[in-house]
Amino acid sequence: MKSIADLAPEIQKRISGLVNFLKGKRFSRPEVKNIESLMSAILKKHDIHVSVLSRSLDERIAPKKTWERLSRNLRRKDLGKRVLEANAEKNLAAICEKRYCVVDVSDIQKPYAEQMEGLGRVRDGDKSKRGEPVIGNGLYWINGVMVDESEILPVYNEIYGLDHEGRDHTSENTKILAITDLVQGMHPKAVYVLDRGGDRSEILMTLLGEGKLFVVRGQDQRSLRLHKDSDKMTNIEKIARRTRTSHAYKSMKKGKWFDVGIRRVYLNETPLWLVVSRRRGGLTWYLTSVEGTRMAIMDTVMEAYGLRWRVEEYHRQIKQDYSLEKICLRNYNAIKNMGVLVVLAASFCARLPEHLVIQMLAVSNLLPCRRLRDIPDYPYYMIVAAVAYILESAVKRQPKPLRIRKRDYFQLKLALQGF
Repeated sequence: MKSIADLAPEIQKRISGLVNFLKGKRFSRPEVKNIESLMSAILKKHDIHVSVLSRSLDERIAPKKTWERLSRNLRRKDLGKRVLEANAEKNLAAICEKRYCVVDVSDIQKPYAEQMEGLGRVRDGDKSKRGEPVIGNGLYWINGVMVDESEILPVYNEIYGLDHEGRDHTSENTKILAITDLVQGMHPKAVYVLDRGGDRSEILMTLLGEGKLFVVRGQDQRSLRLHKDSDKMTNIEKIARRTRTSHAYKSMKKGKWFDVGIRRVYLNETPLWLVVSRRRGGLTWYLTSVEGTRMAIMDTVMEAYGLRWRVEEYHRQIKQDYSLEKICLRNYNAIKNMGVLVVLAASFCARLPEHLVIQMLAVSNLLPCRRLRDIPDYPYYMIVAAVAYILESAVKRQPKPLRIRKRDYFQLKLALQGF
């Protein structure tokens, strides 16, 4: 491999493969062309301003006309939902390889925006502390990501405003359950991992009623039964403090040790497991519907919640690499569709094969000491930069003149043996 430009045809071929897959999923030709143009431009420019993306396409028409076409197609209703379903179907094998689906809600702050549809008062996750929320102007951003020890794979994304969604009586609980429905149809044995916000009776009872496996970090306010035939309710924190933590667990990433315990509890009449973790005086507890031996359940819960932090890295990477918080579209459908296309680009980078990733990182001079062991545990910053560098270096080759093509066509070419 002499230069990074030699890898451009491979990346372009994989983009074309995704586009050809969409053609067979009842997308119209304008929709397919729009998705291909926007995705290629997002991968190339790391930007979500439609004006910047339209100029980067370098079409033979005026950039204003390209901007009008992209903006018009972005306003199509339910385009993002259909793209997510098609992308999940394409990545079916990769989804089934991973056991845990992390669902988390983040935010996009727009303090100076006034004319974007769907804006509302949103908790700022970067500035807020527990018990001291900071409220700003913005939108909510919910994600579902399949994770394992080495990889992540985005499967769901939606930018929304609660006030705007409330017109259709759609709540945050409905959106969380929609992620589980999408993944459950492809991976029935997936374990859904949620933070404290997932400890709501509407979510837990629906997951239990549909037979879905979950690991949820518990809140202080919940009360549970200790015995199925008893009506007495006990606060979950009191139960956790009384639980014996005699099992030692070592985290995979940082090698930290935790003292873990488990006991049976009941939510109404439904049996659940309460897993308690202690470390340096800190106490956390989790509710889970995973079954098995007590030792296996404790290991599963600790592994699942340990991998939950990968979605936080994913949020930071998307906001940093693709400048998601700089989104400035007025139409609500356009905002939602642009968010889906950004995650489609992130999913494309996450699904690149390992051998191609190694070639890209080696040739693009992104490794500090030009050694493969310099690849970090979360390599997607480097992968996204390498893909952009490759697409920037790709140029359209000038076609041969017609007279030369005709001459080459009629000329007889024989492979001669060397003497």
